Amino acid sequence: MILNSKKQTILTLIAALFFSITTALAIVPINVGVALPLHNEDGDGRRAIEYYRGLILAAEEMKQEGIEVNFYAWNVHKDADVNIILQDPNAKKCDFFFGPMYTKQVPALQSFAEKNGAKVIIPFSISNDPAGKYGNVFQVYMEPPFARQEATKRFSEYFSNSQVVVVGCNDAEVSNGDFTSALRTQLAVKNIPVTLTSLTTKDELFAKAFNTQKPNVVVLNSSSNASLKEAFKKLETLAQAHPDIKFSLFGYTDWLTYTEAYSPFYHKFDTFIPTHSFFNPNAPATKVIMEKYKQTFNCEMLSQYNPRFGLMGYDHGRFFFRGFSKMGKDYKGVYANNDALQSRIHFAQVGRNGGMQNVGFKFIHFKKDNSVSEVSF
Repeated sequence: MILNSKKQTILTLIAALFFSITTALAIVPINVGVALPLHNEDGDGRRAIEYYRGLILAAEEMKQEGIEVNFYAWNVHKDADVNIILQDPNAKKCDFFFGPMYTKQVPALQSFAEKNGAKVIIPFSISNDPAGKYGNVFQVYMEPPFARQEATKRFSEYFSNSQVVVVGCNDAEVSNGDFTSALRTQLAVKNIPVTLTSLTTKDELFAKAFNTQKPNVVVLNSSSNASLKEAFKKLETLAQAHPDIKFSLFGYTDWLTYTEAYSPFYHKFDTFIPTHSFFNPNAPATKVIMEKYKQTFNCEMLSQYNPRFGLMGYDHGRFFFRGFSKMGKDYKGVYANNDALQSRIHFAQVGRNGGMQNVGFKFIHFKKDNSVSEVSF
């Protein structure tokens, strides 16, 4: 049968359209290396296994978005020679690696990845500033000095219209004078008023450190449990004697470990706690993933750790799998994961030639109405 030119043109267009659609739907898998202590011998291994399982859950979810993930995993224990492990031919297939857990293993993994055009994503605490040294590294964890810098910066932005009341705790054992000192320097630059007092100051004199015309933010110079309990008593007395004084309490990341015991006080005093990772067991989406974890792996997440490493892996996986599927090895991780269940992620480059450091930060706000919200930056 001979088709006229018009019908032929239509069929040609349909064929071209079909070809373009099937090409677009073709899934190019992401090859992911996991170089962590995947064993059950100690806490490091158990945390790493749970983290890896979170990555697996994320990969399963990504299939719904047309993203295919292939995993290649190695048990990189504390004394492992990374160079030997990387002799596995599968290592060269990887677009990026999650790991390592130990600082001494970073140079070898980073060097191998760089030679093979891959990225290294370091989820855990690593010293020697790998993101500052290596251009192909993503450092998710925030070292304490950097976290302190981010906390003071974000504090001055969020509480710019408040008066800050720094309270001395006379606590030589757990002092956070470095934080309050850095904070006061930042506040001075922003012209935010600061008054000083202490937990041992008499109640009426203590009250005079507060402003009755604007909101106040209380900052203790110690993060210790003992100082916090004393502060609760002092603030309770203040609130009863001076209901006209409006104040919030700004805390330390360590305080999140006391949430179960102290949440009534956190809500009562309108508390803000800075962190880049927060586990809220009552969030509906979190409950769904935790139940899926239990069903998939026939066990619960490790309850003694906060954050939950399974949720951490899940958040990290979704963030990087989506990013690399869209932008490939040019991905810079500059978009925040606003749908994260636990771990806030947003990267910025370190210097001109360095890698990427996570700068995702948030305040956990324990509101007076007993709800918990997040202020994300």
